Amino acid sequence: MKKFKLAVEACLACFGACEVCAANCIEMNDKNHLNCILLCRDCAEICILCVKFCSRNSGFSTALMKLCAKICTACAVECEKFAHHAHCRECAESCRKCAAACSFKW
Repeated sequence: MKKFKLAVEACLACFGACEVCAANCIEMNDKNHLNCILLCRDCAEICILCVKFCSRNSGFSTALMKLCAKICTACAVECEKFAHHAHCRECAESCRKCAAACSFKW
């Protein structure tokens, strides 16, 4: 797991940021945030799955991390559309960091 340490930490942070962002967007009850909510939920799920795979040194960790980076990037792009909301801005930043960590060449 040591080689995945930075990715695991980034995934955990991203999971939390996505959960907070999705919850806040739901509370806003604005249909313009629907895609943001959906992407945050997808991103949170893939991040937790990456943590699980990397923690047990699964042979599929790097493949899953590649998908995680792609989803994190998509989520960041969507959240950046609503960067005037702190939770969306913070989520986008966390997603960008996670995408970078999961894109690291082993």
